Amino acid sequence: MLNILDAALIQLQVYMLESIRISAIFMTAPLLGNRNIPVLVKISFAFLLGMILYPVLDKNIALPADTLSYAGLIARQVLVGVVIGFASYILFAAIQLAGQIIDLQMGFGIVNVIDPMSNTQVSIIGQFQFILGMLIFMAINGHHLLLQAVSDSFRLVPINSEGISPATVNKLTDLFYSMFMIAFKIAGPATLALILTNVTLGLIARTIPQMNVFIVGLPLNILVGISAVLVSLPILVNLFNSLLSSMWDDIYYIIKSMRV
Repeated sequence: MLNILDAALIQLQVYMLESIRISAIFMTAPLLGNRNIPVLVKISFAFLLGMILYPVLDKNIALPADTLSYAGLIARQVLVGVVIGFASYILFAAIQLAGQIIDLQMGFGIVNVIDPMSNTQVSIIGQFQFILGMLIFMAINGHHLLLQAVSDSFRLVPINSEGISPATVNKLTDLFYSMFMIAFKIAGPATLALILTNVTLGLIARTIPQMNVFIVGLPLNILVGISAVLVSLPILVNLFNSLLSSMWDDIYYIIKSMRV
């Protein structure tokens, strides 16, 4: 009877560690990490998904006997989950950053709305592009692929064999750097149109001093900025689609690099 209880306790510990990693992913991943979703719902869904994945989980692992080592193992599961969620969210952060760049050029720098995902103030265009990227994410079944990545993380990085390697740090650094590059690419068409508009207004101010370019320039920048965003919308949709498709290669690279 004692051996049965010990075996059941070990299985329960494995299940708890699995659910903790899934919960950490859900807290930081796009769509699932939305602040509008109650924490209790996220945790419940994480434990439900852990129950579904438990039969295919490798349970032949050596668990630490002391409490301190087990707490360290829990912290490693949280770290792995947060890294995976951060890698999947960084593209959406780039999309929001691109919107903020456009808004600054348009004069909407102080016109912000509350983003329910991060519970912070973001720009109007940034929120619009974020919602557009989220819709494309769901249209290409990105939420299904995210759940697949959660399942594959236990196959590629079993419990008690995870860690942050130099390759993981280097890849996260590259993703953080690429976030700014992607943001500038997304904001490029609208920013270029606004720069040309401001240059034109500057030339008009030099040639026609009687004209008040400040009164004319503010609504004109808004009109040009919104028009540039609408005209470049098909290009942005294709760009978002390709970026989201390539995001999974980066996520799986990071998952594989965390196995020690």
